Amino acid sequence: MGIGLFKAGQHFDLDGKRQKITRLLDKERIEFEDPQSSRRQELTRSEALDLYTSGNFVFRPIINVEPDKRARSRVMSNTLLASVPPLLRDLAKLRLHFVTKLAHFPTTRARLTPLVQALWEKLKPADLALMPECPHASSVARWMKQYRDAENNIVALLDQHALKGHRDRIPQKVLDLMEDCVRDGYLTPHRRNITSVLSDINGLIDDTNLMLTPSEQLSPISYEQLRKYISKLPAYEVYAARYGEQAADMKFRNTGKGASAALPLQRAEMDHCRLDLFVVDMETGLPLGRPWLTVIIDACTRMILGFSLSFDAPSSLTVMRALRHAVLPKTDLDDVTQPWPTWGIMRTLVVDNGVEFHGSSLDYAAGQFGITIQTCPRRQPWFKGRIERFFRTLQTDLISLIPGRTFSSIIERGDYDSSKHAAITLETLNRVINLWIADIYHQSTHSSIRQTPAQKWESLIDKVDRHLPDSAQWVDAAFGKPETRVAGHEGILKDSLYYNCAELGVMRQQLGERITVDIITNDEDVGYLYVVHPETGDYIKVPAIDEDYASGLTRWQHTKCKEYARYLSEKGEDRVSLRDAKLKIVEMIEEDMVVNRRKSRAAQSRARSMRKQNSSKPATTSARPTSSAKRKGGASARPAEQDAMHSPRNPSVARDDDLLDLTVTVAVPYTQEAAA
Repeated sequence: MGIGLFKAGQHFDLDGKRQKITRLLDKERIEFEDPQSSRRQELTRSEALDLYTSGNFVFRPIINVEPDKRARSRVMSNTLLASVPPLLRDLAKLRLHFVTKLAHFPTTRARLTPLVQALWEKLKPADLALMPECPHASSVARWMKQYRDAENNIVALLDQHALKGHRDRIPQKVLDLMEDCVRDGYLTPHRRNITSVLSDINGLIDDTNLMLTPSEQLSPISYEQLRKYISKLPAYEVYAARYGEQAADMKFRNTGKGASAALPLQRAEMDHCRLDLFVVDMETGLPLGRPWLTVIIDACTRMILGFSLSFDAPSSLTVMRALRHAVLPKTDLDDVTQPWPTWGIMRTLVVDNGVEFHGSSLDYAAGQFGITIQTCPRRQPWFKGRIERFFRTLQTDLISLIPGRTFSSIIERGDYDSSKHAAITLETLNRVINLWIADIYHQSTHSSIRQTPAQKWESLIDKVDRHLPDSAQWVDAAFGKPETRVAGHEGILKDSLYYNCAELGVMRQQLGERITVDIITNDEDVGYLYVVHPETGDYIKVPAIDEDYASGLTRWQHTKCKEYARYLSEKGEDRVSLRDAKLKIVEMIEEDMVVNRRKSRAAQSRARSMRKQNSSKPATTSARPTSSAKRKGGASARPAEQDAMHSPRNPSVARDDDLLDLTVTVAVPYTQEAAA
């Protein structure tokens, strides 16, 4: 998977037909042409983003068969990043530690030797186990060059053990034929596969043998010999010849130093926050708990790049959701009036030391798109103070206005029952946060930048080359979890589910009956997974065989279904399928919801009956007229207001649209007296 940008020379597919951007007419209009017919057309950037989101606009690499020789690298394919052992990945991270710390120092041996020694002596015991001896200054200088030539891609620091060991002894005449056929057939934009090129080579060998004596006959080569030959070629040149050269555009990306950022998308900060608010169930109105919010903020402009709202605790899943929202255009905002123009890949992402930021999923996604992950020091939240300040602003300016908020202290809370007054659903809260960010936060003057985030973004974004993944359809694959599985005639077995499709069968026919493949899974939906083609590196979307059961099911829900099916089997019932377990769980939830609704209606009916009885009693002369007068003058209207609030026309759980208007426009202070 590569990345693309709106710039002259960029190739893309529009409705499956190849096009090329010829020039940018202004900030909004793009001129492009059909390379075959030379017909030129125009498209606005907004229209292009809408087409990109729908999958009709796909970036394609710029064809350049002769890449810049100075930019050669030993970068392994992104396909292999998911398949290398964890030990080698950890070693690459350790090498990256040396590279980033010494990036601004001269690479001479005399200058690097003491610096490398000092860094090595400060390593933790776990890192010393990976690197028991101090690396030589020449090795560190080589790592720095590989990392720089690979456009800051960590996969350049991985060991290439595949190049070690026995080499096939192939005659020089055959090697010459292989070189010609690979250059003319494999290293071309047509991207012919190895099997096709192998047929050409063996055909030339047969033709050559006609002119040779019996003792000089050349043996045909095997598929494995050709595959090894291609694997020895510089991976950078192979990729550039088959998929295009974009290193020049990537080299001139603007980057900032330290904690500062001069332009948008140079530096972004990500963190989690548990909102001070109880959220209720949409069906029953019962409080479910406090949701988690994961946010990514742009350090330069203070624009919110993306967020994720859910009940899931901070994990790789919430991180991937927020990253996906940040990278892609925001087009599904029905309630928002102001544009939310943030999209594109950030250069540096600053995170804390949470476990969710140290998993393979984030490293894989960052490696795919060239994002540098920077970890802030432990117990120093001010290192990413912009995101911390945003959370405070969100809690005070928005969350505090919504019924069901929690408080930081018992004294501040008083008699207010947060769960009792909770009235907003998770779906509505998500809409409210979208609206508040786009229409209020982005449009409000920020004291640090002395203008609104939207104004600063608009004034600087044209100075930045914004990159997008090749296709919006494959972003899920980039932000998934990499694993390795075996594909057979049944398909691929993952977590008690089989996945199979026609494309997987075709791939097995080409490569073997049982093959080991890299897969990418998405914990948000177990109904499908992605298979990385071993030869081309393309992603193949493979659905679950039992799609009726798995489609739309999260990994957590699937795990609970398995546990319940196992429980029923242990009770002595007949073998229970996962689909049966899922249906029983749904039935139990629906029955519980019916009971809760009945209890809620009965409680409201009893409350209304008690209020009617109290209001129908004749007024008695009180021995304390002052108290009676106080009730008549000060609180006589309160029961009627409460009747209106709890009447069938005004249920205790407000409608979502009413809450959306309430929380964004004007807030009535929720005092203890009103809540009593």
